[in-house]
Amino acid sequence: MKHKEVLLAIAASICAAASPAPFSFQLWLVDRVSAAAKEGPPAQSSALEILERVAEGRMQDASPDLESRVGLEPGKLRGPEFKDESVRSHALRKIGQLDLPEALTYLQNLKRGDVGPDTSGQMWSSAQIALREAELIRIPDEPARVRFLEDTTGEKTAAASWAVEELCNRGSRQSLPSIRESILRRDPTSRGADEITFCEARMDIIARDPDRAKALGSFLSVSSGVTDHHLLGWTINQLRALGSPEAEAQVQRYADEIESLPDDSPLRRALWGERVGIRGMGPTERR
Repeated sequence: MKHKEVLLAIAASICAAASPAPFSFQLWLVDRVSAAAKEGPPAQSSALEILERVAEGRMQDASPDLESRVGLEPGKLRGPEFKDESVRSHALRKIGQLDLPEALTYLQNLKRGDVGPDTSGQMWSSAQIALREAELIRIPDEPARVRFLEDTTGEKTAAASWAVEELCNRGSRQSLPSIRESILRRDPTSRGADEITFCEARMDIIARDPDRAKALGSFLSVSSGVTDHHLLGWTINQLRALGSPEAEAQVQRYADEIESLPDDSPLRRALWGERVGIRGMGPTERR
């Protein structure tokens, strides 16, 4: 590839890392509602009602003050963006992540026709996964959760691929036979084989240390020379999902390491997308 083409490719990757995802503000508002539901009464029932209405595309019929009951401006969740299937699917998934009997009951009773317009099938897939998430939350111990997930990998629903991801991200090496069978049944091509390899690589990272943050952080090191963006991105996202100061410190330390590489270093160029993803692109950023 010519030098100009290399620069264009780098610029494109930086723009992609720095650009917000579609409907990111709407998804953030749905997350705000979900957080209110987890805080308990009095906002809990209102938050669950909002999530259900957003998921089904029925917010326009809600009480005018419904949003204000969870700390949002009235009408904040009624724009046309909240009709998009990606936003409504996100609301469904958030319902599944609430440890509430009412949320589980709602998902158990949900019918395909209840989710409203579903041109892509995304809504019903999210409903199937949300139900399994709600069931998983209520299982008290890890061995039983792993068995539940292994059983789910055999389903002929979207929840099968979700269960595979859960097992891979948990580092459940004992589940590899179920994982391989599920993946290859859905995709017997080289893509399926690559998915299995990616799963095993994640398990190897998690096995590095009993402390999950330390295990993940140990993989983020420029001295390793690793430039696998898929695996690096997964590791960074997993650390940030932990939500702890220790985990975030590991992410920022990795960004420091990338910045400390020489300006003309090929490794610095290869990893700059990760650096931008962690810290964004400042006004005086240079390559």
